[in-house]
Amino acid sequence: MLEIGTNTHPSPHNEARYILIAKQKVLTLDKHFLFSLSDFHPSSDMRSVFIGQYEGIDIFVCRFPHPPKGFTENGLRDMLFDSNEQEFDLLSRAHQLATWDADHQFCGRCGTPLIKKHEKEHAKLCQQCNIRHYPRISPCIIVSVRKGNELLLARSFVMPEGRYSNIAGFVEAGENLEQAVQREIFEEVGIKVKNIRYQGSQPWSFPHQLMVGFFAEYESGEITPAPDEIAEAGWWRYDDLPNTPNPTSISGQLILTHADIIANESA
Repeated sequence: MLEIGTNTHPSPHNEARYILIAKQKVLTLDKHFLFSLSDFHPSSDMRSVFIGQYEGIDIFVCRFPHPPKGFTENGLRDMLFDSNEQEFDLLSRAHQLATWDADHQFCGRCGTPLIKKHEKEHAKLCQQCNIRHYPRISPCIIVSVRKGNELLLARSFVMPEGRYSNIAGFVEAGENLEQAVQREIFEEVGIKVKNIRYQGSQPWSFPHQLMVGFFAEYESGEITPAPDEIAEAGWWRYDDLPNTPNPTSISGQLILTHADIIANESA
């Protein structure tokens, strides 16, 4: 389990392990993504961030503007789908903190370069106006909707043909999570839902979301996919589902858990 902790953040050292990122890609050798300092050559333009301890070992993420020679570049989404729970936590946190470090090089209030970090927190301190810049976290809802023995599944235009998932979307300012569930489902597929129930959450590093998962029940309306967001959507029986995300992702977890509930009720 990855331990975030509140102790003073260490500097990179020989006993630590490192996750390497370049151009939004995770670097691997023979499918491994945790390295020692002897496995790569730190450079002057490399940026490193402490992300926590894993099995008692300090872990850092290092971001390169260009990948070092010899490494394989991997899309984060594919790696997350193929990882176990521990690897998911490591990669997700590493990518989010690398994004924060890259996107907060200047103070958003006064423009001063951010060169000082807090000793125990992931925060950059502006030495001009004293504001702290923490990693950005964007809450999103993701929902599995049930209608009798069927589940609502949809495919966005960015998903490959034949793969379906849940309705998801960002929470708007001034909106609570349940309101976001109702709005997003209505906006994307034109139906209304009821009996909204929280199920769990998961960080999702594209680039800094926190996915908050819910179950909901169909109330009324006909499926009408939003033309600019949803390529297709429909109802699938719980025992005849199409290709969906694997259980590593919260989407896969919601779909399988919801299908199991219906199966147990039907037994």
